[in-house]
Amino acid sequence: MSSMRNTLWAMALCLLLAACGGGGGSSNGGQTAQSSTPGSSGSGNVLAIHVDTSLAPTGAGYAPNLPVTTVTVCVHGTNQCVTVDDVLVDTGSVGLRLAASALGSLTTSLPTQTDSSGNAIGECYAFADGRYFWGPVVSADIKLAGEVASDVPMQIDGATSGFPSTPSGCATGYTLADAPSLIGANGILGVGSLVQDCPGCTTNATNDIYFSCNTSTGICHSTTQSAANQVQNPVAAFAVDNNGVIVKLPAISATGQASVDGSLVFGIGTQSDNTFAATSVLGYDPALTFTTQYSGKSMTESYIDSGSNGLFFVDSSIVPCSGTAGWYCPAATLALSATSTGNAGPATPANMSFMVANENNLARTRASAFDNLAATGLNNTFDWGLPFFFGRNVYFAIAGRTAPGGTAPYVAF
Repeated sequence: MSSMRNTLWAMALCLLLAACGGGGGSSNGGQTAQSSTPGSSGSGNVLAIHVDTSLAPTGAGYAPNLPVTTVTVCVHGTNQCVTVDDVLVDTGSVGLRLAASALGSLTTSLPTQTDSSGNAIGECYAFADGRYFWGPVVSADIKLAGEVASDVPMQIDGATSGFPSTPSGCATGYTLADAPSLIGANGILGVGSLVQDCPGCTTNATNDIYFSCNTSTGICHSTTQSAANQVQNPVAAFAVDNNGVIVKLPAISATGQASVDGSLVFGIGTQSDNTFAATSVLGYDPALTFTTQYSGKSMTESYIDSGSNGLFFVDSSIVPCSGTAGWYCPAATLALSATSTGNAGPATPANMSFMVANENNLARTRASAFDNLAATGLNNTFDWGLPFFFGRNVYFAIAGRTAPGGTAPYVAF
């Protein structure tokens, strides 16, 4: 899921299928997050990823292509911890954000960040699918497989005792997603290619991203936030294996698959299991985008995002589905291709082939994972969502860190 939190990260459309009427036009219907992640969440520098549809609500709702994992959050330096399943793995955002209900009693135990006046810090984090998170910024130890990000800022999404409600100026026109039934998961693990989630917030107090909140009066106002106090990419806070991630998902059948097991590997070129072996490297610009050439169009704000459950791009020649929110329904599966080049670093073209199948036919199977699900998007963007990941190892190097393959930030495959 891409964030629209500041001008340096104005990403394009990325929607959960359930949220935009998948399955022949059915709506979300209010899904309840359930445990679907395998019993083992991984070890060492490898975190298990699982894709299935146990997050879909009973009835008409439908939510394929959701890669989820398990995270453990602890009060810093203690064994007071909560393990949370069904957290969306998202390379299009930065930072850990967990629903208050998923944290249980730990919600009030994690220390809320405060400013120099003693006011609590809240964050308004808007996603490009029209939803936003609002809640306090807290500090915690975040445990992912065998790695630990110690005492780092994260966000609690949703109401916590005594914390003010959403302030004016926060994500005007967006919908508050403050519960698993509205998120489609128990939270989001953002492992995008930045260290902090809002570079522009260090000097700009009018972004309406970070807020200083007087918990006595309930009044919040937009404020600057230092880089160190912003919600952090937990991978960047690891002691080792902190220069990026690799998303590994196996190839799947063109007709879909009931479930898929993969992995999120921490570090690039830091251990024997994360050796750099990509053949294509696309340098990201400061907005974490590259350029995709497709059907005679040059889309300069393109990106690869595990949090987008389809491929999102504009092609008026592809038949749209009847009664759905922009999904494509060609009569026969299309074999298509595009060429992408980095917006920074060497301009070496990368050929990117993909398939587009009939969404209505796919939805009838009620499979969990598809590598050929696509919908219309924004004019200047090609959003390479989860279908692109199947059968590939996709590398995301974090800005400012040294990694083999080129100057970070980059995405490679």
